[in-house]
Amino acid sequence: MNKILTQTNKTLYAIIFLIIVPVLLWLWATNTEDLINLPVIESTLAGWILIISGVLLMAWAMFYLKKYGKGLPMNAFPPPRFVTNGPYQLFRHPIYWGFGLLLTGYFIITNSASGLWLVTPITILAMIALVVGYEAIDLKKRFPNESITTLLDLPVKMNEPPSLRARLVSLCWVAASLLLSNFIIAKLVGHSAAILGKPLVLPFPTENQYLPLLTVLFILAIPFVIKRKDLLRSWVITSIIAVCISTFTALLYPGVCAQYLPFQHAIVYFVPIFLILLTVKTIFKQSKQVGAIFSMIAVALMMIQLTFSRSVVLHASSSIIIFLLADNYFRIWIFLKKVAEKIANSWKEWVFGKIRVINHGFYVGFGSFLGILLAGILVGDTYSWAILIFAFVVIVFSALWAQIIEGSEKLKRPYGYYGALVGIIFASFVVWAMGYNVWIIIGVISVVMPWVQGIGRFRCLVNGCCHGDKVANPDIGIKYFHYRSRVCGISHLKGELLHPTPLYAMLWLFLVGFILLSLWYNNFSSSFIFGLYLILTGIGRFVEEAYRGEVQTPIIKGLRLYQWTAILSVLIGIIMTVIHVEFVYITSDVGWETILSAIIGGLFTAFAMGVDFPYSNARFSRLV
Repeated sequence: MNKILTQTNKTLYAIIFLIIVPVLLWLWATNTEDLINLPVIESTLAGWILIISGVLLMAWAMFYLKKYGKGLPMNAFPPPRFVTNGPYQLFRHPIYWGFGLLLTGYFIITNSASGLWLVTPITILAMIALVVGYEAIDLKKRFPNESITTLLDLPVKMNEPPSLRARLVSLCWVAASLLLSNFIIAKLVGHSAAILGKPLVLPFPTENQYLPLLTVLFILAIPFVIKRKDLLRSWVITSIIAVCISTFTALLYPGVCAQYLPFQHAIVYFVPIFLILLTVKTIFKQSKQVGAIFSMIAVALMMIQLTFSRSVVLHASSSIIIFLLADNYFRIWIFLKKVAEKIANSWKEWVFGKIRVINHGFYVGFGSFLGILLAGILVGDTYSWAILIFAFVVIVFSALWAQIIEGSEKLKRPYGYYGALVGIIFASFVVWAMGYNVWIIIGVISVVMPWVQGIGRFRCLVNGCCHGDKVANPDIGIKYFHYRSRVCGISHLKGELLHPTPLYAMLWLFLVGFILLSLWYNNFSSSFIFGLYLILTGIGRFVEEAYRGEVQTPIIKGLRLYQWTAILSVLIGIIMTVIHVEFVYITSDVGWETILSAIIGGLFTAFAMGVDFPYSNARFSRLV
């Protein structure tokens, strides 16, 4: 009986991922086609090459899992043996690589802008989340003594000369990221004008077809000049981080961050200035003499590049900022981690008679104030009170949700994020009954919510909720010591190194907020913005939950409860993006009503989440 049930479940699993999921992705692309006004890639040959490559790679990987892993590519029924040969020597997770290629190729040959620029990137993000938030952890648990090294792995962090393979692989990673970035920016940004400034004018002509090749040759030489594995690894990582920052900012705000001019419409315009700076910095670490020579070459290349820039001021300044962020990424992380640990142990409380005021309420109060204020700035005084009422209802439902899921003698008044999402439904009915355009409120709330949530995570740090699981690496983990923290009082993990999951969430939400704000200013409908909010926050929450360590959260079928709700959030988000709501142009007229509603909302939130009654045993009375 058990064998028949297992076989049935495997069949259903295969049907879901081989038939239902691809069909849903196709339907999603089809029903959002008129919303994505972006250029397609007109190359049937490229599309078929990607499709065939993707299918072959997936089939190859599945065959090896069956033959050597003695199982099928199913997370719910994983292969009992660890596979390290065949395609797994070339790629980590080759099935996902193949599916990504297949999707891209299909949407190219079908000329689907939505499929190419919406469905495919979101699907790739979801696959990354599945790997980081489940598969990698599950593999480590099932095969603790196994590891895999692939052809495309970066050089290890050692002070020794890199091999030819390591040099070529490093070059491939940087070159591939540059090619993809330049191609995407060229396709989606094109000739967007700079908000200020103009190109650099040199006293000698630079209109020469061979000039772009100089910077390309400059980068091609770098992996063969670097003499240590650790420096080569650092160069690759910082370069990819810089390219990601550049692409992200250029797509969202091209008038500021996309200042390259196409050179004869080539895919590779130039190797960016920030990458030249990172390269020179790396060379200097191994030899000041060689670094000085490369510096002179770099200055000449950068001067020539600036003559092809839309704005020398914006181009140079944005390049320097990207260079500093990428070059100091680890220092920035350590700084943020130390601040997070300090805040996590900063609990303060003041008791006035039967009332207690806790300092973590100030964070959420400020977040609510800022969110209502920003929303009011976007839509004006007309909607200020509706936004305030919306916020009230959402907070009440977040308390009700957590009371049902997590409430106990130790947690008299917890709050749950997914209760807030349920509250959106009821809040929408309330403001609709008041005569407001519900979609406008939902859209603007979606834009500001990531930043409100991000600020609210400071409360999580102080309170000890949403805390992480144990981690061995001191460069990652933080420690909680305050006896009031849930980490110490409920989870009993005082002094242990834990994943700083609230910090992970802050960083992700910070980026999501900029994406949604860009959509708002580019006149996307409120339903689409809300849908993308649910999708992106759901993907982030799925990963975050995998590294959380709260003992009261149920685990269902190998996933934490909130990982299941995160998946549901993504699915609902997809549905919301296909609901066609007409865009409404709004003129902002910020006045005293917006400011007053923001103050009231901030005070209410601070009271709800930071003020309690410590001597009462009534439900909702105590926060700790």
